[in-house]
Amino acid sequence: MRHAMWIRKVTAAALLALVPLAPAVAQVVVTVSGDTAYAQIALTGPLGQPYDADVTIQFDTPQHLTPGNLNLTAQVISPLDPVLVSRLPAGTFVDPAFPVLITIEPLNLPWLFKNGFDNLDAGGNLSFINTYQIDVHTADLECQPNTPYRLFKAPLGGAFFDLSADVRRGSVRGRGRGGGFSQFMLIRDPRLEVISVLGINVPVIALAKVTVLETRIIAAALNNVLQLNLLGLLANVQTALLVLDYTTALLNIDQLIDQIHLHAGVDLPNQWRAERDLTNDAGDIEGLAASLRYSILRLQSPGACPL
Repeated sequence: MRHAMWIRKVTAAALLALVPLAPAVAQVVVTVSGDTAYAQIALTGPLGQPYDADVTIQFDTPQHLTPGNLNLTAQVISPLDPVLVSRLPAGTFVDPAFPVLITIEPLNLPWLFKNGFDNLDAGGNLSFINTYQIDVHTADLECQPNTPYRLFKAPLGGAFFDLSADVRRGSVRGRGRGGGFSQFMLIRDPRLEVISVLGINVPVIALAKVTVLETRIIAAALNNVLQLNLLGLLANVQTALLVLDYTTALLNIDQLIDQIHLHAGVDLPNQWRAERDLTNDAGDIEGLAASLRYSILRLQSPGACPL
């Protein structure tokens, strides 16, 4: 049964790859309530297939949050598009059941304000501090125990990386945090989280996230004392993972996230704005740390797909 279903999915993907995607019809309706933006996405693929999703983005202290300023769009893509495939980590792929790419590129329109065209947003461009939480929910995918679906993010045209801070039922609800935008997809990631190396179990996915987070901390604009503190906590996480001590790993990643909250906006830059002249180090680091935390939780309780 599963083999037959997989063949049907692969066949559908192959058909999508052969059909031009220009005729695809997209509808995205965005509304804003307080600090939260909601998007209802209804797409029709080139073969007439419907794809639907709900996106919720909850901000920390946003300014000038409007549907126009947020500039959220969505499109159907081919799961076999070689350009897209080259942007995914090896071993991951787009499920033909939901080949949807979501792009969030808030508008930077200073000329509108200078010339008095204030019908879009009289106050200015979008900005926020710390992080946003993004939640992508679709009934086109099914969340089962040990679900392989993850929320991935990428800069425009760049490589996708796992941003998942949680994956829940309903049917698949991928959630993540970030300090900036670009493109998002729910990706099928069947890679093993733990592999055996010379008879020793190694949590490779979590350890790879440690490396990404370390690189981001080193690149951040922060003083040496804070940097050494964060890197020390992250080294503790790595050591605990190597001996499969997930309780200690969680304790240290939680302490690292607490330090980000403590220093954000004090001696760690924590603002993003559409002018793109600021780097939201606190938001980026917290988003990566939250994703690492999720991987550790999965190692501690494998197979879960919580409500």
